[in-house]
Amino acid sequence: MKNEIIAAFAAVCTICGASAVSADELVYGSYLAPTHSSSKGITHFIDRARELSGGEINFEFFPSGAIASGKTTLSAISDGLMDGGMIVNIYFPSEMPVNTVLSDMSFWDKDNRVISAAITDTIVNDCEDCLNEFDQLGVHFLATYGTPPYQAMCSSDAENFTLQGKRVRVAGEDMGRWAQSIGAIPVNIPNNESYEAMERNQIDCVIGAVAWLKGLSLSEVTNTILELPMGSFQGGSLLNVSNNVWEGLSPENQSALEQSALEGVARTVYAYIQQEEDAREIAAEKGIASVQPDEALIAKRQVFQELQVTQAAETAASRGYDGGANVVQALIANIEKWEEIIAREDPDEGRYVELLRNVWADK
Repeated sequence: MKNEIIAAFAAVCTICGASAVSADELVYGSYLAPTHSSSKGITHFIDRARELSGGEINFEFFPSGAIASGKTTLSAISDGLMDGGMIVNIYFPSEMPVNTVLSDMSFWDKDNRVISAAITDTIVNDCEDCLNEFDQLGVHFLATYGTPPYQAMCSSDAENFTLQGKRVRVAGEDMGRWAQSIGAIPVNIPNNESYEAMERNQIDCVIGAVAWLKGLSLSEVTNTILELPMGSFQGGSLLNVSNNVWEGLSPENQSALEQSALEGVARTVYAYIQQEEDAREIAAEKGIASVQPDEALIAKRQVFQELQVTQAAETAASRGYDGGANVVQALIANIEKWEEIIAREDPDEGRYVELLRNVWADK
C-alpha cells in the first residue's frame, strides 16, 4: 500500500511541493508547515540520522499534512502508510490515555527547555505504561518537546479587553476546561487551521505560542496579546518511528536514531525560543497591543494549575487508566529536577543536547 502512495506522490510532487520518494526511502510526516519550529527539529533529526547511520537511515519528510493530518497520523503509522510522524496525543485521548496525562499538566510549563526534557525523561525512565502504550499502537517513542507557555492572541482591540464570551481556539479537553472556567467558548481545532478560522471570524482568539505570530502568520489577524501563561502543547511524540522500522535497525543505528532524536528536540526547543523573540519584534512593528491580566484572572490561573494534579489523574481514570496519579508525580519530580539543571547550566543548544543524553543514559 505504501508503495502505491509513494507513486501517487511522485506523480503530483510538483503540486504538493515534496520531492518524489523511492520505495526504499522511509516516510516521515507532520501536519505542520515546513516553517514551523517542530519541522525544523524533524528536518534536523532526519539529516543527522542519515549522517550518523552512514546513509542507512534515509527519511523523506512530508510536512503540511501531505500524507496525513494531525488526526490521522497515528493510524497512518500503525497501518504502515508512514514510517514515522509527529503524533499529537490530545487528538487520541481514548487510544492514548496514559500519555495524555502529560499533556493534561500543561499549566506546569514555565520554560520549554525544562518541560521538553522533563516529559521525555518521564516517558523514557519513569513511565513504563507510557512506553507500553506507544508499543501497543505500533510506535517506538524517541523524544518529544513542549512549547513555550501559551498566550491568548486575539483579533479584538486592547480597550476594555476580556476573554469572556470570546470564541477561543484550544487544544484538548483540559485547555477547553480552562477556557470555560474564565467564561470563554472553547473551539478545538488544529493550530494550522487557526489563521483561516480567525480570518473568517470563526474564532476570536487563539491560545497558543506567541511564535505562531510568525510561524503561522497570526500577526496578520491579531490585534491584542493577553500576557498570561495559559498552558502549552506538551506530550505526544515529535520524534518516533514505527515498531517495524525500529526492530529492523541494527543496535548501532538504533543508537544513531536516539542521538538524532535528542538533537531534533533541541533544535525544535531553541527554534521556538528564537521564533518567540522574532515574533515579539513583529508584534512591536505591527503595533499589536499587550494586555496584562487582572489579579482575579491570575488567581484563577494558579487555582487551575493546582487542580490539574488531581484532574489529570481523574481524566485518565475516566478513559480507562488508573495509574494517572503516579504519572503526574513522576512528571512533577522531573520538572523540579530539570528546573534545577537548566537554572544551573543556562545551556545553549549544543549543551542542551549533552544534558539530554542523560535521559537515555538513565534508561
